[in-house]
Amino acid sequence: MATYRLSITKDAEVRSALPNNNYGSSNTFSIGAVEGNNLSAYLGFTLPEALKGKKIKSASLVMTPGGMVSGANTTSAINTYSYNLANDFVETSITYATRPANVGNISIGIIPKYDTSPTSVNLKECIQYIADNANAIPGILVTGGGNAYAANGRNITGNPPYILVETNEAPVWSTVPTQTVRKGKLATVNLANYVSDANGDALTYGVASNSDTSVVTASVNSGNILTLAGVATGTAAVTVTANDGTTKVATTVNVNVINIEPTVTLTLPTNNVTLYEKDILSIIGTAYDEDPDQSVTAYYQINSEPRKVLATNLSQTQIALSKQLTFKGGKIYDGETVLTGTLTDGIAHTLKVWAEDSEKASSVIVERTFYVVPNRAPLLSVEAVAPSGVIDADNFKISGTASDQDANSTVKVTIRINAGNAIEIYSGAGGAWEFVLALSQLVVGQNTIVIEVIDNYGAKTSKTVTLNKKEMKTPILQSVARYKIEPPKGSAKGVLLFIQRDEELDIKVELSMTLNGEQEQYETLTPANTAPVQQGVVEDTFEYEGLEAKQNIILKITPSRTDLSFNHKIHLISGAVD
Repeated sequence: MATYRLSITKDAEVRSALPNNNYGSSNTFSIGAVEGNNLSAYLGFTLPEALKGKKIKSASLVMTPGGMVSGANTTSAINTYSYNLANDFVETSITYATRPANVGNISIGIIPKYDTSPTSVNLKECIQYIADNANAIPGILVTGGGNAYAANGRNITGNPPYILVETNEAPVWSTVPTQTVRKGKLATVNLANYVSDANGDALTYGVASNSDTSVVTASVNSGNILTLAGVATGTAAVTVTANDGTTKVATTVNVNVINIEPTVTLTLPTNNVTLYEKDILSIIGTAYDEDPDQSVTAYYQINSEPRKVLATNLSQTQIALSKQLTFKGGKIYDGETVLTGTLTDGIAHTLKVWAEDSEKASSVIVERTFYVVPNRAPLLSVEAVAPSGVIDADNFKISGTASDQDANSTVKVTIRINAGNAIEIYSGAGGAWEFVLALSQLVVGQNTIVIEVIDNYGAKTSKTVTLNKKEMKTPILQSVARYKIEPPKGSAKGVLLFIQRDEELDIKVELSMTLNGEQEQYETLTPANTAPVQQGVVEDTFEYEGLEAKQNIILKITPSRTDLSFNHKIHLISGAVD
């Protein structure tokens, strides 16, 4: 702001009642109207170069009273009107009849009443016109009405008139930062923080233009607060103004309306979980997007595998996230769909979960690490096998242990002899097992015995035992055969027995008849009759009758020969019980 005092270089009064008179040599000039006589003053001055093109904040003609005008009074106000001049004037020749025409703006003021103190008249519009127009005449016409006022002229030594001009310094904007507004939300900017005014004038603010109202709307509220409302994603330039009452200055506020990113919250899985065979990896949480009228898709991804859709729903809806994944066979499955390759034991694997809306805004990626322990085959040990026995009824044991390294595992041990069916010999969490093998279960020659352990997840381990069975036939002179007789009625008192044999074969027949639970007691039977059946074959008849019926009836026959070269035999055993 700067203040200038302009000296009056020429002045002259003109009177309508005396239109041809010149008063340029007078020491005073008069303004107003009294008794039908219009009194006007023409004033000339020099405009400093510094004022040219400047905005004028205020301009006043300062005058000192020069005496009373005939017919005027001291109580009435004088309305003043100041005009610019179309042509210049000559102080010593101007008359009412030859006065120059008016041009430019009118500055309206008032002299409240006659006073001996200096007074002033508003010239702001007139001086602004001269400052703005290079060809303007540096002079003014001041007239009035309602009363009359006489002022000292320029020739008065003590208090000559002068024009006091105060320039206006326009408000100055600093750069308003680019404003980021979320779609559907409001943002405010205090414009007063970005403008200054050297004059200290009170400023008013406004919105001059908006390049795209479909992106953002803008308004000034509370005097200096710019309110921006995000409508749609995009950019816009909003022009705002600051006005100090004299000058209005504009600046541009760039606005970037962005989409609000969705949010994702995970409650499961927790971090650093360890998955064993057939363990479940649960993804539980929620997703939400504040933006209206959008679709939201939640995704999950394991390591660098392709992402998978977790859930889809509309924005402004609490979206439940729920997925059960299974770890089996070293891989992660969604149901029966494999999601990963074989995962390595002992390193951290990553689960990522995030959400995207239909305008491609993405939430923060939520990460969880997890570890895997692939199912390991169960362990199987077999003790050294020591076969024993000489006849098929003899047996021996095969034994060992089974276990599993994995948590929550159970194992089952089976044994398979040659091409036979597998027989389960152990089931449990792990421990010792054994199997009693009879010689009769082996074939003569090589035998393959496979012992296999399988865990509850399907992993297997097996061991094979090979045994050789040799047939050894040793001739004997005597043998014993025992037969249990089952009476149809459960018990019997007597036995009738028929034995057909080679005539040269000697046999000893014994019979034991006891109650259940009693020790066997044998009696030797003597044939009641021996009769030929065919050439070289005879049939012995034996009869036995006890005192009471017995349940446990055992027949024992002991055939014998005197020479190993003999090959005699029993052909038929038959009979009845009573």
